[in-house]
Parts: sequence; C-alpha cells; structure tokens
Amino acid sequence: MKVSCNDLYTALRTELATVLKELGFTRAKDSRLGWQRSTATGRVAVFFQCNKRGWDESWGSKFTVEFERTDPQARAVERADRIGYLLEGFPELDELRRCNNAVIERLPGTREGKLVATRLPDGTDFVAVGERADPEPAIYGRDLWLVYHSMEDVRQWAAYFKRNLVHFISLFEEGILSEQRRVRMRFDAFASRVRACPDAGEKARMFEEYARSETDPHFAAGAMEWARLLRETTGNAASQGARDSGAPDR
Repeated sequence: MKVSCNDLYTALRTELATVLKELGFTRAKDSRLGWQRSTATGRVAVFFQCNKRGWDESWGSKFTVEFERTDPQARAVERADRIGYLLEGFPELDELRRCNNAVIERLPGTREGKLVATRLPDGTDFVAVGERADPEPAIYGRDLWLVYHSMEDVRQWAAYFKRNLVHFISLFEEGILSEQRRVRMRFDAFASRVRACPDAGEKARMFEEYARSETDPHFAAGAMEWARLLRETTGNAASQGARDSGAPDR
C-alpha cells in the first residue's frame, strides 16, 4: 500500500503536537510540517521535510528533519542544522543510523536484490538505484535522510521522535556541540580562507599544512585529499600548457 507524505505528516502530528505545545511551540506556516516558538534570542523552529521524489514500491520514500533559528532583527535564518549534523559526534547519531538501517534492510528492493551501485572515477561508491544500509558507525555528520515504506515504519519513526525530539531541540537551542562538530567548524572556517586564495598551488600547500596540524584523523585525511586533488589539477594544467606551447612534458 502506498504511503504518502501526508500519511507521514499525519502520524508525526498525532505523536508530536501535544509534546511541542507543552513546550510553547505552535504550528509553522510552511509547505513542510513544522513548529516554532519565539525566544529571547529569536524564533526557533523544527521542520520535517519529505523527499520530493515521492514513494516507490521497492524503496519507499524518505524524510529529514531541520532545525532553524531566526534572527529577530534581520528576520533571516542565522543558523540551520539538519539532524545528521546536529547530532554529529553524539551517540544519538549512530542510534539513528541503526534505526534507519533496520528499515532499509526490510525494504522490498533490498530483499529482492534490486540495489544498483557503481563506482565513480575517483573511486567513490555511488548508489544509482535504491537505498543501502550504512555499515560504518556514525560519528561524523552527514545529510541523513530517514527511510520509510510502510505505515508501520511511519508509526515507528513518529514514536522515535516523540521520545527524542525534545532532547534534539534542547541541543540545538543551547548550542551544545560535540568535539567533532567543533573540529568541523574549525575546518569550515579554514576552508573559507582557502577559497579566498586565487592560486591552486598555494591552496594545496594550505591544506597540507592544515593536515599536519589537525589532530582529528577524519578532517586531517580530508584536507590531504583536497591537497592531492589540487596538486593533480595544477599538474594536469601545467602538462596541458606545455603541450600547447610545444614544450616536452617533464
């Protein structure tokens, strides 16, 4: 039986409306399902958003959750976190991964072996058709979308958020960050400086220097990969320039 986005939203409203009302939240006027409340530091809102591609007989559909804070003066969103980044570095992220995997593993498409995966030129695995369970422990943030196929899946997700959403809102409102999230913020600030540099070779040097000083292995490895790609790009450009000028490659 097809499960629509409205079916998901109805189940979530049923479970969450009273809980959020007790916290002072009211329904937000939005195409997504959301609630909001005003605080001394601005408007805080939580939204549930369905995948725009709809529901599939083999793979169902999926949704994500986003938390927003709006500046009361500028009336603009000053911070927005999807759930896969809000929970970065916390054990709740891996719990969410396991819950999502349980749904994926019982999908008709999974049971019937319909998953289509390929490998990109850079060696990255890419799922072309379907949903694949994530076998790796979830520590670092990712854009996590939660899968559902049946009404039972929907009811389980609604119950899950009834148990956990208040805690997630508290993490967001209070700005509680894991060590991994602090490292990401440090890396993002550094990456902004790199983007402002016009020279690809200098960018590569900056990433290499960052990687040597970074104590977090995940972000250090990411910086080295960026450096490698930049070195490769500048090397290819130099080789092409030599060929265009008639000079031999070194």
